[in-house]
Amino acid sequence: MKQERLFYLDVIRAVCALMIVVYHFPLAISQPVDYFHSFANGSFGMIAVYSFFMVSGAALMHRYRNEENFSVRTFYRKRFFSIYPLFWITYVLAFFWVFWQLREIYHVVPTYAVIWSVIGMDGWLANLVPTFYMVGEWFLGSIIMLYLAFPVVRAAYRRYPAASLLAAFAAAMVLFAWHPFPIEIKQNPVVDVFYFLLGAALEDGRRYIREHRPNLQKPVWILSAAGMVIWIFVPVTNGVGTFGREVSFLIFTVIFYLFWMGAAERLQRLPSAEKILISLSGSSYGIFLTHHAAAQAITGHFAAVQSTKREIFMMLVMTFVLTWAATRLVYWIESYIKSFL
Repeated sequence: MKQERLFYLDVIRAVCALMIVVYHFPLAISQPVDYFHSFANGSFGMIAVYSFFMVSGAALMHRYRNEENFSVRTFYRKRFFSIYPLFWITYVLAFFWVFWQLREIYHVVPTYAVIWSVIGMDGWLANLVPTFYMVGEWFLGSIIMLYLAFPVVRAAYRRYPAASLLAAFAAAMVLFAWHPFPIEIKQNPVVDVFYFLLGAALEDGRRYIREHRPNLQKPVWILSAAGMVIWIFVPVTNGVGTFGREVSFLIFTVIFYLFWMGAAERLQRLPSAEKILISLSGSSYGIFLTHHAAAQAITGHFAAVQSTKREIFMMLVMTFVLTWAATRLVYWIESYIKSFL
């Protein structure tokens, strides 16, 4: 049976892909541009990242939760081909780009470390061991680990949805308060599983409200819009510690997610907007892989120049254009290769 397409997931994916490009753009330029990087209560980038985990949870549970003949082998095969071919193509292109720029390839990194790049874990491990990290970031490694854990997570959530979410929430809260591991909280698989299940739970809630309490849909959206304004423009989390910061990220991510969930219903009434957002959503992984190199290619020419806000904005626009062109290129190469297989 064909699954219903959840358009709001396309909207959130597309918005988050654009936010990630904007968030990382200041990292490629040698001058402060905080207005691209954060808002009154935190970071745009982390909201997008956690929302991506939630989208993955909602999408995969929607697709596989009630599938009686769920095949672990088939699931892993599909995930493998959805991740690795495009990653390897992008990595090879980035490899030659870095070599052309530096005339060397990370000579201080031992050769055997290339295995971390081959399996897509170099970004996730970059702060722990030497790697040839070039594309993908830590997020790719986290997604790979979530996919590996999905059969177990699916089985638990399918049988005990409330208990699974509560257990994941409790574990995340403990890690927010005390995190002794040599990785950032955002990279911790336990925290990522919590956001993954939170996305699945919000989809369950959306479906319940749509079927049983449709009169609540508009008030929830209006409240989330008000929450967006408050969290973006009114500093209410100044002086909080690590625990408070992570909880604030959690609260705002839910508000952000609910806002775009509600906005999707209005955007779907605009045929051109729906087409554009679905296209961006379908290319979000490619955007994620290519945007760093695109930003560096654009801003590298202005590294020693103190640019005006107008010039910085134009560089950002050019970064978007180059990112889109690079994304279409890697998808075309992938399609070309698949045509011979």
